[in-house]
Amino acid sequence: MATGESLRSLAFSFRISQGYISRVIHLVVKSLSLRLTPLLIAPPTKHNLIHIAEEFWTKWNFPNCTGAIDGKHIRIFCPGKSGSLFFNYKDFFSVVLLAIVDANCKFIFVDIGAYGKEGDSGIFTKSSLYKQIQTGEYFPRDAKLSNCEKSLPYVHVVDEAFRLETHMMRPYTRGEAKKNYKKTIFNYRLSRARRTSENAFGLLSQVFRIFYTPIALKCETIDHLVLSACCLHNLLRNRYIESTNNYYYEFDKNEAPPTKNMIPIARSGGFANYEGFLVRDEFTTFFCSTQGSVPWQDHETQKID
Repeated sequence: MATGESLRSLAFSFRISQGYISRVIHLVVKSLSLRLTPLLIAPPTKHNLIHIAEEFWTKWNFPNCTGAIDGKHIRIFCPGKSGSLFFNYKDFFSVVLLAIVDANCKFIFVDIGAYGKEGDSGIFTKSSLYKQIQTGEYFPRDAKLSNCEKSLPYVHVVDEAFRLETHMMRPYTRGEAKKNYKKTIFNYRLSRARRTSENAFGLLSQVFRIFYTPIALKCETIDHLVLSACCLHNLLRNRYIESTNNYYYEFDKNEAPPTKNMIPIARSGGFANYEGFLVRDEFTTFFCSTQGSVPWQDHETQKID
C-alpha cells in the first residue's frame, strides 16, 4: 500500500510467489478493515456532527457544515467479464470511493466499491447514509448562525455533481455568480469548505502510493484495501494533529485569516429542490451580512473576476 509496487516486484524482493503474496494481502487488508473501521470511521452521532460544524466555522468560515462530500476514482485493472461496468468517463477502469470529510481532512463516512461508470450523486443516493438522512434521523436540529437570530439546517457542502437539497449545498452556476456579487461570495465560501475533501484524497494518495497505479487485485480485496487505507489515514491524521496541536490555523478573534485560500469555481448543473434554493439563499445573505462576512472575502472574489 505504501510503495505501490506490483506483485511481481514484491515476489522478487521477498522470494515469495505472487499467488502467496496475493493471499497474504487479502487476509491482512480484510482483517485491518474489519478491526479498524469501528474505531476510526465509526458512524457519527449528532453530538459529533455539532462539533464538526463548529470546526468548519472556526477553520473554514462555513457555519452549520457537517462535512464535505466528494468521490475519487480508484484505478484498477478491468475485472473479468465485467464489460464496461467499471469504465469511467476519464477513460480508465475504476471503483469509486465516495467520502464525507470533516474540517481536519479525516473521513467520517465512506462508500467503497461502486462501479466506475456511476456518478457521485447516484452513488450517494443509494447509500445507507442517504436513507438515514431522508428519515430525518441523521442531522441535529436546525441551529442559529453566529451572532444571528436566523436558524438554518445543518448541511453537507458538495460540488456541481450533486443535486441541491435542504441538507446539500452546491455552488451557484457560473452565469448566476457573474451577475450577482453575493452569489460569487457564497461560491467562494463554499469552495473553501469543500476543498477539505480534495485535500483528504491528496493526502491519502501521497501516503499510500498504490493509488497512483492500477491495482491488480480482486474487487473484494480492493474494497478492503481502500477501507484499510482510509482507516490508517484517519489514524495518521489524529496522530499528526495531536503532535502539532492543530494542522490548520486556529484563528484568534483579533487575528485575520490567511488570504491565499481560493480555488476555482466550477460550472454547475443538475437538479435541485425548492427548499434547497431557500436554504442556499439564506446562507448567501448571511455571508454578505456584518455577522457572517470576513474582511478578506471581497479581496479574494475580486481576483476571480
